[in-house]
Amino acid sequence: MNNRPTREERESWIAGGRASALADDDRAELALLADLLAHPSTWAEPNAGLEDSVVHAVLDAAPASSAPGPHTGAAPAARPTRRRRPALLAALGAAAAFAAVIGIVGATRGPRVDFAVRLEATALVPVARASATGTENAAGYRIVLDARGLPALAPGEYYEAWLENATGTLVPIGTFSSSAGKVTLWSGASPKDFPTLTVTIERTDNDQSSSNRRVLVGTVHDT
Repeated sequence: MNNRPTREERESWIAGGRASALADDDRAELALLADLLAHPSTWAEPNAGLEDSVVHAVLDAAPASSAPGPHTGAAPAARPTRRRRPALLAALGAAAAFAAVIGIVGATRGPRVDFAVRLEATALVPVARASATGTENAAGYRIVLDARGLPALAPGEYYEAWLENATGTLVPIGTFSSSAGKVTLWSGASPKDFPTLTVTIERTDNDQSSSNRRVLVGTVHDT
């Protein structure tokens, strides 16, 4: 499942739900960090000596001059947005560290699986076998089918996967041509309501209904 948060969600998490109240220049920095956290290079494994290099660079850096300039009277009022900048940057740093922890935990646990199914072969292709896992997201239900032993079909034929409910109503969830690799299928209907997963052999005959030539059948269950 692609459960990656949207840019707006990332900004809301980083700013603690107060992104809309930030000034324009703060929002620009917030958007920059949100995009940075979404980029794959942010989560790339650093080389072993990076930490020591950063520490040495900080220790070797000359301190910035803090000598006061000539007194010119009352100091001009600081811009309100600048007074908030340190707090915002601190929040961004904490959010980045939190996101890093979440990324490490997610990588350790592996992709989430909401439901699974083991499919049995029918007499049409008795040597076939398959399993599938699925996840739910905003787009619907993503199902990854791992089938083995399905033979190459004659020209004009293809495999089609379906979800079926207790009354026999079918929802088509995708087509494919062989079991040479994993197949990604999509459903707009919940597998809880359509718990039977089947694979049939179909023809390019302009008939969108199922042929009922089933080669694989299984029942979806929660994980």
